Amino acid sequence: MFVLAVSNLIHKKVRSLLSVLAVAIAITLLLVLVGLSHGTLNEVSQRMQSVEAEIVVRDRHFDLGSMSGGKLWEKEIPHLLDIKLDEQTKPSPADSSKTSTANISPPAIERVIPVFLGRMKLAGLSQNVFGVYPEDFPCFAGPRRLLEGVLFKDMDSPESAVKLFDTEAAQSDQSTDYIPLIIDQRLSRASGLHVGDSADFGVIPARIVGVVETGVAGRVFAPINMLRGANGISARTAHLFFIKAQKSLNTDQLQQLCEKIQQTTHRSAILVANYSQVLRDNFRNLTIFVNLVSVIALVICFLFIVVTIHTSVLERSREIAILHSLGASRSLILMQTIHESLIICSLGTLLGIVCAFGARWLIQTLQPLMTVQMRFSWLLIAAVIGLVGGILSALYPGYLALRHDPVETLSFE
Repeated sequence: MFVLAVSNLIHKKVRSLLSVLAVAIAITLLLVLVGLSHGTLNEVSQRMQSVEAEIVVRDRHFDLGSMSGGKLWEKEIPHLLDIKLDEQTKPSPADSSKTSTANISPPAIERVIPVFLGRMKLAGLSQNVFGVYPEDFPCFAGPRRLLEGVLFKDMDSPESAVKLFDTEAAQSDQSTDYIPLIIDQRLSRASGLHVGDSADFGVIPARIVGVVETGVAGRVFAPINMLRGANGISARTAHLFFIKAQKSLNTDQLQQLCEKIQQTTHRSAILVANYSQVLRDNFRNLTIFVNLVSVIALVICFLFIVVTIHTSVLERSREIAILHSLGASRSLILMQTIHESLIICSLGTLLGIVCAFGARWLIQTLQPLMTVQMRFSWLLIAAVIGLVGGILSALYPGYLALRHDPVETLSFE
């Protein structure tokens, strides 16, 4: 029966090819959409988790998805450094007669790293610019080194930066002031920018002074005071505080520290390790949309398969009647339609997986800053969907084939 199913599909080459392409397009759409959405979110979360800090503090109205919202103030940093975790020590054997315990308040926070965020366009895309103090940059770079250039320098205060980047002076041809930028290697390749190249931060000129290895939290870094001044802000504000906790704190204590920060400062604090989950929660609607589009594409695809197999059954009613008259069982007739559908869906699934890898290569070639993941588990799920969909698509046409009365069909013929 398998050979007969192949012969039937070959007999109608164009229809079979279109059916295979329909399955391939649906599988490709499923893998690319899921891979693009998850790949982008995972890539962003992995870069944020590369920061040598354990906690991220932000204003309750600050959105991690759009990286915009309420601001923080550097004058809050001393209050954060004063936060301590209260613990009780057990009495020593020498003090076993004492019934009370002593409260100890060990230092909990080692360092607070403020980050001011700006936006500029590079490589055809809007990029978040991380404004940091030069001495804090190693916390973001970690083991990654500067491939080109040197670390930037900053001004003493945002007030002096505002005066430096006065709008009229920045727009004049006489202005030689610029914002020094450090970009990551991936952005450098995508934009073709290297050390010494110029860019524009709005009406204010910028210049690349360094290229760091890929994997840092931000693709673009700038000195924090100069970035504030370029945005016309003279106050020492920030959008994020990265908290570097004491090394002695375990995961439970870090979670307690987050709660203590929220209670003390009325700010939102999350563990950097949980950043990916928070990001997924923020983009939950996007995930639902991607899944919905994928499901609709698959449903349309398998409905097309149902129509194709159904048409094939109607065209071969005489052949099916002959098989019935020769003693073919009902299960044999049903398996023939299932085999045809499985062949179409299997070929379409394989072609779809190949096209998905091709689409990933094309996307990452045309848009080097986009990340499309292809996990083995997703490929396996796509294969299962193709095979199960093939079986389900053949059930109704197979049922119609079983309802044909061989005597009536042959008499009509």
